[in-house]
Amino acid sequence: MCTIQSIKDAIRECYQSQYDMETADIDRIFQALPFSEHESLFDQPPMPKRPYRPRKNTNNS
Repeated sequence: MCTIQSIKDAIRECYQSQYDMETADIDRIFQALPFSEHESLFDQPPMPKRPYRPRKNTNNS
């Protein structure tokens, strides 16, 4: 499973090796990525579900 950090590391390595970019330039690119400003979905526990209540059997006859 890929993590955001592993994706960032792969992007950083690609830009440093193929495009010979400096770290400051790469950091500027990371600011434009959608996952750079959002927190992880797994940082907080899941929302509790509503209690299950079976429907009453209603006959309209």
